[in-house]
Amino acid sequence: MNKQPISQGTAGNYYKTAKDAEGGLVGAYQQAFLTDQYWVWDYTTNGDARADNCFAGGDNPDNFAVDNFTTTSLNGNATRDWQGLYQDIYAANIVLDYVPKIPAEQFASNRQAEILGEVKFIRALSYFQLVTTYGDVPLVLSTINTPSKPTRTPAADVYAQIEKDLLDGETALPVSFANVGHATKGAVQALLAKVYAQEGKYQQCLDYCNKVITSGQYTLVPNFVTLFNGTKNTSESIFEIQHSEASGFTTYNVSLYLPAQFGTYSFKKFNLPTNDLVNLYKAQNDNVRLNSSIYQAAVTPDGLAAGDPIPAPYTTASVTVPFLYKWKTNISQFGGGTDNTILLRLADIILLKAEASNQLGQTGAAIPLVNQIRTRVGLPAITATSKDDVALAILNERRMELAFEGNRWNDLLRFGSQYTITLMKAQVDPTGKALNYNITQSKLLFPVPFNEIQLDGNLTQNPGY
Repeated sequence: MNKQPISQGTAGNYYKTAKDAEGGLVGAYQQAFLTDQYWVWDYTTNGDARADNCFAGGDNPDNFAVDNFTTTSLNGNATRDWQGLYQDIYAANIVLDYVPKIPAEQFASNRQAEILGEVKFIRALSYFQLVTTYGDVPLVLSTINTPSKPTRTPAADVYAQIEKDLLDGETALPVSFANVGHATKGAVQALLAKVYAQEGKYQQCLDYCNKVITSGQYTLVPNFVTLFNGTKNTSESIFEIQHSEASGFTTYNVSLYLPAQFGTYSFKKFNLPTNDLVNLYKAQNDNVRLNSSIYQAAVTPDGLAAGDPIPAPYTTASVTVPFLYKWKTNISQFGGGTDNTILLRLADIILLKAEASNQLGQTGAAIPLVNQIRTRVGLPAITATSKDDVALAILNERRMELAFEGNRWNDLLRFGSQYTITLMKAQVDPTGKALNYNITQSKLLFPVPFNEIQLDGNLTQNPGY
């Protein structure tokens, strides 16, 4: 968190012109979404494998620990996420420190304010990941004259700063940019809706869902498959990370998820869909989202048909092994692909509006929103009518719609910590054997990394670690 990039010493000298400001913005985007590994690997592990959508798979003990709730302060994932997200915040803070010092007349129109709004989106998104993962975290808002050993800030204050950054961005940012990949007014409004929901501020959540939905900027694509067949920046997309072979920035999600017949590199794949999730799709007759989200590979006596090692907890006794299939392109022996990573999309916000409406006692208004998402994939309307039953229907619909997009864990926590604990304790392996996850109230948060506590004597550990 306190490591100083080589560029810090020259930042004051670098930021002299509007072109320099644009370069700093590009650097902040690159650090947050391409250099940092959080949005390459761990958002799916944290959001789906920690929940009931995925098994850890693979052969990485740190992933197993996240999946099994045996994470310690020495866990590599917990350390990498903390350090990476703070590096993302640092990159945003450099821009926020120095771009305001550039004379405003060097910028065309409102561009100076837009740049600051874009990096505030990056900082807010990074802090949202931190506060939902670790709870109280140090709130560092500048690279200038900041404490070398900051203390943990109460989560409520971190959320307040996230809200402020996004509200500032809402004022500064346009509804669209000529070039894709930039945070827009809709992106900050959508993220605000998700932040408000996580805080339990459902009226504000509903207000911001409505802003996104009624903006006229976004529409559901008619066919769900279009979202995950290599098509980029659809009408449904609010913000997605841009990947391309030409730029050298690719997503390695597929290298972890798809079986060898989709590439040339065979190894135990990570984050395998659970049999519980597969069975939910099948029980709902949701073949569209099942087949677009999961590839089911047949098992032969010697393993998988394509020669892949079978990742635990699946075995040769399994009829099929499911793999994540929302990212489908391969361009390298390691499976690196050019699919974009969608972080915010309209279907998420429509279902979030349903959740907020239901929580506010407007259950009748929530039901058509759920059915709108189901209609797209050819499913009948839900039959639930009571507030509690509709809440569960929304939770299940979000699970099927947004599987492997990093949302499930936060969705469960909003539904209730005891619900989450009970649900995870009931999970079984593909043979029906209880997994006996070691989950307690204290395990709902990650530990503060041991190395960070050693370096910063003012940091305290989360209870239970």
